[in-house]
Amino acid sequence: MSETRRRVLGLIMAVAFAGQCLAPPAEGQGSESAGMITEIKVLRGQVEVRPAGIQEWRKAGPLLALRAGDTVRATEDASTVILLSGGRGSVRVTRANSPFVVAVPQAGESKAQKAMTLLETSLGFLATTAKEEPRATLSTRGGPRPPVILSPRNGPVLPDSLTFEWLGSRFSRYTVRIAGPKGVVLEKKDLTGGRFDYPTDAPTLTPGVRYTIQVVAGNHPAQQAWFEVLDPTRAQGIRQNVKELEQAFGPTVSPNTLVALRAGFLARNGLVHDARLILVAALAKDPDEPTLHLLLGKLYEAAGLLEQAAEAFDEARFLMSGPAAR
Repeated sequence: MSETRRRVLGLIMAVAFAGQCLAPPAEGQGSESAGMITEIKVLRGQVEVRPAGIQEWRKAGPLLALRAGDTVRATEDASTVILLSGGRGSVRVTRANSPFVVAVPQAGESKAQKAMTLLETSLGFLATTAKEEPRATLSTRGGPRPPVILSPRNGPVLPDSLTFEWLGSRFSRYTVRIAGPKGVVLEKKDLTGGRFDYPTDAPTLTPGVRYTIQVVAGNHPAQQAWFEVLDPTRAQGIRQNVKELEQAFGPTVSPNTLVALRAGFLARNGLVHDARLILVAALAKDPDEPTLHLLLGKLYEAAGLLEQAAEAFDEARFLMSGPAAR
């Protein structure tokens, strides 16, 4: 394996194992992560984890870090996917192969992982936390609300992902402006819906220059956010890293787990917009995966969209509640 790939895999492992551990390590047990829950479906059953050295079974959740010796089980038609550290791929745990005991990583891999997990602080938005995630609140019906720009929102974007999205009313018509230091670059009027792709024949945006997207509806003040197109050299480096990620993990992990890893890598590099795009695309295919909703909520939280974050967290909780609680 090339040195570049080793660095990429190390970073991805750091993303993957930035989750909260179930419990303090039992006596004699190491604190290094040996795996992480990246997908979970409870359906009519449940997924539980028993930490090493503890007899009590506990409810499992998305992005939960696991230590060597932890045991995972699924009942009825529930299932979960565990991404294993050290480049060992992933395993799907169902009732048929329960209980599953997380094995100890190889010594060399464990040492490398320990060094990379020092990045956990900067990757905290992907980790589950001890605090209660915000919950969505019911809003009263009123008049048309101003649009809310979802993405891009105050951050860099890859050159090939110039898609603008906002929340609004399906009855409204919007004017979208892209402005730079020298004035308006592009303006489109009478748009419907909440999505606009930057046209291929529009003026080329200069990398590293801060642009503003403005969305105007009715008599509401213009809503705006800024973005910068990544410079070609860094953009190529990001694409190469993502390619190596796919080559390294693609054949050994399921699509949703690979999406979670891609989103974590992009977000770690400040590309919240691009991370959101792939999460939304994945949720269109599998809207019942709570891990994807949780990650989307983390991205909205990072972007300051607290209401949208709370809604995503609530959806993850709902999917984890099981049919008895729905």
